[in-house]
Amino acid sequence: MRKKNKRWLALCCFAALLAVEILIGRFGHGFLRAYVGDVLVIPLIYCFVRIFYVRRCIWLPAAVGGLGILAEVLQYFNLCGLLGIPKGSLLGILLGSSADFGDIVCYAVGVALIYAAEWALVKVRRKRDEG
Repeated sequence: MRKKNKRWLALCCFAALLAVEILIGRFGHGFLRAYVGDVLVIPLIYCFVRIFYVRRCIWLPAAVGGLGILAEVLQYFNLCGLLGIPKGSLLGILLGSSADFGDIVCYAVGVALIYAAEWALVKVRRKRDEG
């Protein structure tokens, strides 16, 4: 697949996931907002990175998952409070204010979804190239 096509695919996936995340944030309640949004945020960030970095990279999904875990650790140590960042500000919303082990589990599921999607794309490409 050419670089231009990979960028377009990443951009389309990013836009779709961003729309879903916005809808979940605006209208979601309960399980959907608490867990599905956290699962999808990792593929969202991954797709954003893939817009600019199109080379195949086996460690990139894990690195994005690590970024999510880092955000939870910063929440645990109340980084926003230490820096005086208001909870309602954009930076405060992005960093979050409450650490939760369940979020880390959701991030791991998001990383697994990325690996599954990449594996499926490789299989489809191989099948296409054989036939």
